[in-house]
Amino acid sequence: MPPRRARALASLVLLTAVWGTSFPAIKVVVGSIGFLYYVALRFALAALVLLPVALARRGRLRPHLPSGALLGLLYFGGIALQGWGMEYTRASNAAFVTGLSVVFVYAIEALLGRASPSWRLLLALALAVAGLYLMSFSGGSFEVMLGDAIVLAGAVCWALQYIAVDRAAQGDLPSLLFLESLFTALLAAALTPLARAPSREALLAAAPPLAYLALACTVGANALQLYGQRQVSSVEAAFIYLLEPVFAAAFSYLALGEVLSPSQAAGAAAIVVAMLLSVSG
Repeated sequence: MPPRRARALASLVLLTAVWGTSFPAIKVVVGSIGFLYYVALRFALAALVLLPVALARRGRLRPHLPSGALLGLLYFGGIALQGWGMEYTRASNAAFVTGLSVVFVYAIEALLGRASPSWRLLLALALAVAGLYLMSFSGGSFEVMLGDAIVLAGAVCWALQYIAVDRAAQGDLPSLLFLESLFTALLAAALTPLARAPSREALLAAAPPLAYLALACTVGANALQLYGQRQVSSVEAAFIYLLEPVFAAAFSYLALGEVLSPSQAAGAAAIVVAMLLSVSG
């Protein structure tokens, strides 16, 4: 395997590990200040951190405005629809439905002629869906609800975001990082009048995990995504991103002592095999 591709794959695996650590922090922040303020402040802080770099490279911002705006719009669509849908459905349902973004990426890229159907990818797709189901529904039943439909629309946004990153990744990385964060923050801020403003105490309580989410899980993670997808296709990347619930389960065990059931462990193993199959060609 070429060294550049190996580094790209490693960056995307690291990205999913970072995403996996975000769940406890998100739970604390959303519980303190609400979902819309969480998104607006997280991405506004990320854009503020990136602002000096963006100003130093301001000559490169204008050409990247369309790509940055599209990335921000799709990122906001994914995260907003996922959060809204989870108000009406179970977290396990949302985890499974969100993971179906890999199916949408594969289908869209196949329709565009950028992904050729093969037994290897089809087997990886089947293993990924089965693994997601086992991790999300250990002994439970799947109920189709309004929330599932909303989260499904969010999964389409995530799929389109992965594809958009694939197209934009060859551009100037700092400019794209800044613009994606800025447009995501602006879209969330435009909707905050619909939510109740958090108290000063709630903002102070949310500040430490919010800083972690902005710096590590937004600036750091999005940089890894843009870098990694320079060498890895959107279909392969979508499979790698399915490692997120696997890492989340591992961190939950380390931090909270939560143990996977046998079916969940089998699901995690299936996802890992699916990821290996998807990048081994």
